[in-house]
Amino acid sequence: MAKTYSGIALIAIALIAYGCRSSVLDDPVAIIRFNVQQRSHVKLTIENSYNSVVATLVDEVRDAGSYSVVFGADSLFEGVYFYTVECKGVDSAYYSKSTSQFLVIKI
Repeated sequence: MAKTYSGIALIAIALIAYGCRSSVLDDPVAIIRFNVQQRSHVKLTIENSYNSVVATLVDEVRDAGSYSVVFGADSLFEGVYFYTVECKGVDSAYYSKSTSQFLVIKI
């Protein structure tokens, strides 16, 4: 499930999704993929295990569709991190929030 590149292993641990589905690929960078069901304000954040936001990758309105964001995880310390994709409908009461975790191990 994990590959090592440049001394970093990214391991996708769990994925629970509703509305915005997401996934992390094990590559030298994290590629976070998500689907937006309808036009929504999308916010994608990375948090550490202390619930501190270490990066905001997306914070804008997106039309319905599939998207991917590249995140250079080599700047992170070893540990467990969480990424959250939150979608709030622009023209409706639609709301979706999905959180998954990944592990950074430096070898």
